[in-house]
Order: sequence, then C-alpha cells, then structure tokens
Amino acid sequence: MTLESLTCMPRPGMLSWRHLAFRAALVLLTTVLLMLDDWIQQRFTSFNQADFELNYFAALCAFNLGLWLCGSRVFVSCILALLAGMELVQLSHISYTGRPLDPIVLAGLFSEFQDVKQVALAEFADHAYVLFAVLVPYLTAWWLFMKFMRPDLRRWQRALGLALVAAGLLSKPYRASYRDLNAFLPGPTRSGLHNSLNTFSFFLVHDVLRDSKVLRHTAHAAPVSDAASPMVSPVESDTRHVWLFVADSLRSEHLGIMGYERATTPRLARRMEDGLIARAGVAAAVSTAATMPLMLNAVREPGQLGQIRTFSTNLFRFAKEAGFKTYWISSQESKLLNDAGSPYIDVSITREDAPQRFRQQGDDALLSLLEEQEWPQKTFVVVLLRSVHAPYEANYQHAREHYARWPDDPSLPREVRGRNAYDNAVLYLDSLLDRMMAKFDKLPGPRHLVITGDHGQLLGTRGMWGHNVLEPEVADVPVLIWSRDASSSVSEPLARRRWVSHFDMARWIAGLLGRDIRYPSAVEGVHYVQGKNLYGANTFMEVHEGLTLEFSDVVSVGHSLPVRPRDPARSLVAR
Repeated sequence: MTLESLTCMPRPGMLSWRHLAFRAALVLLTTVLLMLDDWIQQRFTSFNQADFELNYFAALCAFNLGLWLCGSRVFVSCILALLAGMELVQLSHISYTGRPLDPIVLAGLFSEFQDVKQVALAEFADHAYVLFAVLVPYLTAWWLFMKFMRPDLRRWQRALGLALVAAGLLSKPYRASYRDLNAFLPGPTRSGLHNSLNTFSFFLVHDVLRDSKVLRHTAHAAPVSDAASPMVSPVESDTRHVWLFVADSLRSEHLGIMGYERATTPRLARRMEDGLIARAGVAAAVSTAATMPLMLNAVREPGQLGQIRTFSTNLFRFAKEAGFKTYWISSQESKLLNDAGSPYIDVSITREDAPQRFRQQGDDALLSLLEEQEWPQKTFVVVLLRSVHAPYEANYQHAREHYARWPDDPSLPREVRGRNAYDNAVLYLDSLLDRMMAKFDKLPGPRHLVITGDHGQLLGTRGMWGHNVLEPEVADVPVLIWSRDASSSVSEPLARRRWVSHFDMARWIAGLLGRDIRYPSAVEGVHYVQGKNLYGANTFMEVHEGLTLEFSDVVSVGHSLPVRPRDPARSLVAR
C-alpha cells in the first residue's frame, strides 16, 4: 500500500484499519510537532519550564483531528501561521525575560512597539534560535498537512473538523468575556502554546474587540509604591528542613484549636499538647493568585510588583542559594506558579501532572506524592491544598463516613448546609494535615513546618459567600508553627505575637533559610490585605492591631502609607 493510496478514501468493502491507523498516526505526529517548540527551546535555555500535561495533550489531539478533518489546505495554513506567530512572540519573550508572556505585557508590546522593535533587532543574535525552535516543527507539520490532507471528505466530516477547531480556538476568548485577568495568567510549567492561547485570547477580547484598552491602561497604571526597597542580609541558620502547607480558603475562626465551638481539628489539638503553636493570621490578599506571589516573595506593602517580578526576596531563591532542594507540590493548577519563584524550584508537581490521581484521591494524592519523594539533607517544600475550597462537600465525598459529621443535605437552608459542609471539610483537612505532618516528623535534624491559609472565606456573613472581596473574614487565616529538634528560641518571634501576618510568617521563614529581610518603612502592628487584582488597578485595606484587628476602608493602591497614624498604645494592648 502506497502513501498515495492512504490519502484517498478506501473503496467500499475494503479493510480500512491500516488507513485509520495511518490517519491516527498523522494526528499524533502533528500534535507532537505543535508541542515540540518548548522541548527545542529547553535545549537552549532553562527559562522554558514547560512540562507534559496529559489533559492538554488530549485537547490538542482533538484540535489536530479537527484540522485533518476540515479538508482545507488554505484554512489549515492560516491556523498554523496564527499559532506559529503567537509562539514566536511567546518563546521570544521567554528567551529575553525568562518568564512566560502575560496579557499585560502583551498589551505593552503593542503600545511600545518601536522600543520593542529596537531591542529585538539589537539582541536578535542572542535569541535567533527561537526561529528554529518554532519554524522547524511548524513547517514540518504544515508539510504533512499539505502532503496528506484528504480532499474528498464528506460534509459531516468537514463539519465535525470545523467544530473541533472552533472549540479549540474560541473557547478561550469566550471564557475571557466573563472571567478576570487572574484566570488567564500564564503557568510557568504549561506548554508555550497553552499560555499563548490564554494570553492572546484575553488581549483579543479586552483590548481589540471591546476596545476597552483595559490592559494597556493596566500596563501603565499598574500599582506602584514609593516605599524604600527591602534590605536583605545573611544570617546564621542550622535548619535542615522548612515546609510550608497552604490550605486554600482556610479560615481560622472555624478551627477548633482557635476557639471555635465545634471540634473541627481534634488531631491538631493533640499536637498542641506537644508544642504546636497556633496564632490568628492576616492574609496577604483575598485570592490565591494574588496571595501566593505576595507570600512567597515576602511582600509587605501594596504596589511592590518590581519586588515580585525580580524575585529579590523570593523564598525559593533564598532556599536554593542556601543549598536546599526545593519542591512545589499542589493539587491546583500550574498557573499559580506565576511569580511564585518557579526558576528556583527543583521539583514541581501540580494537578495537571497527575490528573487521574487527583480526580480519584482528591487531596489525599498530596500525601502519596510526599511518600514517593526521597528527601535529601536539606529541603524547602511548599504544598498547596484544596481540601476546604468550595464546593466543600466534594472534598470529603470519598470518605463521608469519616468526615460528614455535620449534616450537609441539600434540603437544608444554604446557611446551615454551607457552614456544615465547610466544617466537615476542615475536619477532613485536620486528618490529612496530621498524616502529612507524620511524614515531616520522620525527617532528621532541626526542622520547621508552617501551616496557613491563602485567604479566609465568607460563609453567609452579611449574606456574602466565597472570597475575592476585601472583607475582614476573607483576611482571617491561621498560622500554625510545628518545630522539631530545634531550639524554642527559633519560633519565639512568632509565638509571642497575637496575630501573625503572611509577611511576618514569610520573613520568619526567610530567616530559617539564611536571609534577614528588613523594610525601612515597616510599622509595627500594621498589616496590609490586598485585593485580587494584583497586576492591575488594585485596592487594599490597612489593618491595625488593637483590642481586635481594626480594618481601614478599602483604598486604592497608590494611597499614602500608613492610611492612618499608628496608635502605639492600642498595639501594646493587643500584645
């Protein structure tokens, strides 16, 4: 059988399994080719951190099947040219800046095109390999389509092909029409094409079709602060293991160990008897996408995007410089690695790396992933959990007999059902944390584990649910410290506080990693909670310690700091 015969429909009655196998091979081959540019770039630079993601590969296979079924060489040529163009911009940006392209930066490329053009021409030689990385696989794919595209497809096959291509290309712009920027930030470990589709789709909807210029405005009006830069200096530390567990949507007021009326944390309560320190905390922001960069870069004040983007105070960076092996293990999407310090992470495992495992085991998959690691002498580990994220009952569905302590029947009023389901999820998290801490306990040498939430959660208070809004309940997180084989003086700076902000916590962790961070403008007893729009015209609340935490009105980033003068007497009473 010749290749030419395979390009035609088999005759009636003729066995077609070879024909179908050949067609399937073509689909797989062109799919691989559209992912090959990341692999090629990784041969030239470590800045491209794309990993293989099974779900994305399956979606790209369906997209390529659509291209083969559409039956039009002109249409396919246009689509490949579009994708190759996006990838040239994406990989060039990675090569030059060391980070994936995001919608804000893309808008800036167009608004400052002449400056970008001059830089590109001046440094072309250093990044010329990007042309090879993109054009070789895309031209190869184009040749395969031109050579083996079948012209005699039936109408329903062409319709199916166009539908698959349309689904692949239009689903992202459709989501961009009702989702905010945070949902379209790039994931450092995602495929370049995956990031490009997100970035260009958001730009298309908001700055082209709607002509709102929201991204171009954001690129120029991104929040900045005139606060002095933090000072970093080395300090001595004998710590061998530093672990940080971040539970999405964990609110301290619903933990039994924090005085809650329900026994939602019986296992952590037992660890309190053995030295677990529990303090109420103040979240850095009201969304995961904003909190993680702020927390992991030890940012204190609003408007410090430069500090985040340069990783000047990044915890993963400090850990690497101190000889720690670094880990990011998450039951959430890889896009949350954005600005978290991915260039300094040795091992990164997200939900997209093991989708089937997380679907079947939920957050229990994190425990099995921890068990599979062979820990070296020094480790810095960040684990991001989803155990108490809405929908709450889904988190403990696999073991309702153990954790459905409070009724969550759909017939109950929402306020009752929601609170009960959230508390059941906290009970499940309590068990999971205890088992994960048991793994930590087996490590040798001085070691410290911190547990916190990325933000709190509204559970019907004043008729509000969820997070993403600047409300005191959303700023409410716990900060738990578990130290083993270490002097009590190490944890004393946090133990003596009544409230511990995410910045306080991050600064303490930096000390364990051998770095001291000092802010010339820091005011004792004053904290900041930022809104969800970290990369745009953001808002924040200033929080003062007094008899209780006192929250300012919501103000825009750029407002002078502090928002109101600090009252030392009120802060002293709080301690």
